[in-house]
Amino acid sequence: MEHRTVILRAKWVLPISHDPLPDGEVVVEDGQIMEVRPRSDVGGSEVLDFGDAILMPGLVNGHCHLEYTALRGLDDRTPFFDWIRALVELKAKCPAELWLPSALLGAAELIASGVTFVSDNTDSGASAEAIARAGLRGRVYQEVFGIEPEPDDAAILRDLGAKLDALRATLGRYEAAERVSLGVSPHAIYTVRDSLMRAVRQYAREEGLPLSIHASESSEEVALARSGSGSFAEMFVQRKINYLHPRVPPIEYLHNAGILASDVQIVHATRAEPRELELMARAGVSVAHCPRSNARLLTGIAPVYAMRRLGIPIVLGTDSAVSAGSLDLWEELRFAALAQRAVSYSAQPTWRDWISLITLEGAKAFGVDSQIGSLEAGKRADIVAVRTHRLAFSSMPDPYAALVLVARSEDVALTMVDGRILYHDGKFTGFDVAQIRAELSALTQNAG
Repeated sequence: MEHRTVILRAKWVLPISHDPLPDGEVVVEDGQIMEVRPRSDVGGSEVLDFGDAILMPGLVNGHCHLEYTALRGLDDRTPFFDWIRALVELKAKCPAELWLPSALLGAAELIASGVTFVSDNTDSGASAEAIARAGLRGRVYQEVFGIEPEPDDAAILRDLGAKLDALRATLGRYEAAERVSLGVSPHAIYTVRDSLMRAVRQYAREEGLPLSIHASESSEEVALARSGSGSFAEMFVQRKINYLHPRVPPIEYLHNAGILASDVQIVHATRAEPRELELMARAGVSVAHCPRSNARLLTGIAPVYAMRRLGIPIVLGTDSAVSAGSLDLWEELRFAALAQRAVSYSAQPTWRDWISLITLEGAKAFGVDSQIGSLEAGKRADIVAVRTHRLAFSSMPDPYAALVLVARSEDVALTMVDGRILYHDGKFTGFDVAQIRAELSALTQNAG
């Protein structure tokens, strides 16, 4: 097999695991990082010199719904209950053929912003194929729903097993099984009945699959759990669903039901109470923080400062393009960092902490930090180059602050996964984005 060596150079190299290296380079051979070093005069290799730029590990998007990318024009309804009901109604109108190109468009948007690993929750399963085809790394959680009395738990678990087998076959077809892992997402306490939530927990434990659960996202959800009141409760009465509220807040219910463990990701936790934070910390669960989505849907800002003090692992996610507007993780990062300063009156986390959160800490939360998350010899070459020539970067000597406060997807010059260039200077190597957009334009007319 022919060996290929590429040397990437830039004004700054951010290994994350070590201090920034000015005027450095990263040596990549056959998809692996061989060395991170000061700029050299070594010849005989392919060289990509980005000049006034920052080389850093690929970004980790900790929570997404790629298949909803084409639905971002959904009416901006609030409160949360009205929004999610509108989303469900819109989904029901969409043709099945919509989900794959929608997810592919979302994957392209991620790649263009420097994301190399994405955690995605999917109903249709289309995101697994999109992630695999795009060349991304990631985790795909198959969603589970079941609040109505029928079908029964056993039937839903059989269907879940079949869907997971289909996802495995898809990943195998694209030779992506080593890059993309699977999990299960019992969606939320207002879409999954208690018996099914427990059954899915047991199933996932037996199959060795991690869980992702939306929890404590809105006041309506908390009201349902605590007192059986609010919009969700009223809907259940109208639909003659006998919902037994647990009389405790959502995350405490998950603890009491034996759901929480170190293989569980809680998505949002916007309304998590102090006791629930302690329960999460004790169980070792991670939290996916999606602040733009939470702000748009008026659900609040998660207590990230308190979570970090308790040692709860946190990943940053864009959520879907429907709720966040875009899948630009730089926008998410900036909003997250500034919002936390506003509500906590603290400069913690630092700019450097935030960059670690979307790289190495994100990789640790998904158990892949031995492969990615930092620029170190022996790790896979998941690398991003961010150009810093815009005026907004002027007079910013701290590369971490520059990235948090100024960077945006348009600054990304290179996205590389496993040493393969997926995006370079505005061009995708494996995507015909115009064709995908044209296909979606035709399909979305049927979605109303």
